Order: sequence, then structure tokens, then C-alpha cells
Amino acid sequence: MKALITYTLKRLQYNGRFGVSPLPVREHGGGLAPSAPAVMHEDEGLVHDLLQRDPEAPAVLFDRYAPYIQRILAKMVGYSEPERADLLHDVFVRALERIGDLKNPRALKSWMVGVAVLVAKEWLRRRRRIGPPVAPERAADRAGPSAPPEAVEAVQSLHSLLDRLSEDDRAVFVLRFLEGMNLSEIAEDCDLSISTARRRVIRAENRFRTILPGFPALFERLKKGGRP
Repeated sequence: MKALITYTLKRLQYNGRFGVSPLPVREHGGGLAPSAPAVMHEDEGLVHDLLQRDPEAPAVLFDRYAPYIQRILAKMVGYSEPERADLLHDVFVRALERIGDLKNPRALKSWMVGVAVLVAKEWLRRRRRIGPPVAPERAADRAGPSAPPEAVEAVQSLHSLLDRLSEDDRAVFVLRFLEGMNLSEIAEDCDLSISTARRRVIRAENRFRTILPGFPALFERLKKGGRP
């Protein structure tokens, strides 16, 4: 989780309107995604198998994308949220039910992210209606026992701050600053125009910066690595 704070810092460092610059996708582990992923043709074949009701296709879909979708959900709703496993299940159930809506089979990964974002936003709205989410202190579990106390506190602050964003702003903030997606990818995943995606990213970043001083642990940690 310390890496998450460090990465968020790098994405938020001030450099003009840094928040909307079209940067390449950053995959888990810090490397840049290849410009032409080799799995694209495999996704096309997988979508064909799903549409043909191949009994093995759902398992292939889950094995291929569950870890990535799990990461998206964790950043949207919190790493220690006990309902996260249920949300992952809901994402794949909904995806299987709506696979016929996918227009471009080669965009399967992006479409799956869109389904995950939708499920997470619905959950966040429901939790706002029925009560507060799980205490952000539980995010310390994700940081690991070896994490320094200031890193744990920063992680708790990050999740508390994200709870202050609207569902739409939280979604684009996570995709932009925690997943490193560019505007085109955010627009595609969230079913938005480029201009709307840009406005939401700017709004989310401005909201984050406005609230940030109220979370000293996170604010100070970001300052240590550069101007927030």
C-alpha cells in the first residue's frame, strides 16, 4: 500500500494541468502497458465463446480478468471492505448477462472495467444511503505489519479522503491517479465523452487538493515527495 501512496504522489505532482495530461497506462508493478497487447485476439475469441455459450468460457473470463478487476474494486471501495468479494462476483455475473452488449470484442478488458466501475458506484451510493462505509482504519490491514506507522496513517487518510468524493469523482480519480489511465481510456471505461472525462478529472483533482490539507498525514507524505 506504500507503493499506492508513492504512485498517487507522482500522479499528483504539480506540472500545469498535470491531472489531464494523456499518459500511457501503467500496469501493476510499475511497468508501462505494451502499445499493442498480445491478448487482444484472445479476447475476441473469448467473447465469441461466451456468446456461443461455451461452458468453459466464463471460467476463462474470470481467470483472465479477476485479479485486475479485484484491484479496481479495492481502490474504489477499500481494500478491507468485506463485501468486495461479493462485488467481484456481481461484476462477472453482470458481465456474463450483458456480454451481448459489447460492440468491440477486442475492448473486452476496458468493458470489464466499465462494468466494475458501475457496480462499485452503485455500491457506494447504497452505502451512503444506509450508513457509513467500513471504518477506513481497516485499510491498515492492507498496508501490512511491516509498514511504518506514518504509511499506515497515510493509507487511512487516503481512503477517508476518497469517501469525501462523489461516486463519479471517485471513479475517475481512481482510474486516473491510482490506475494511471489516460483520458481516452477513462472516457471509454466510464462511457463518457473525452470532454466530460476531462471535466470530471479536473473536478476530482481540484476536490482532492481542496480536501487534502484536512488530512495532515497524507498531506505531509505527499509534500515530502514533491509539491502536491
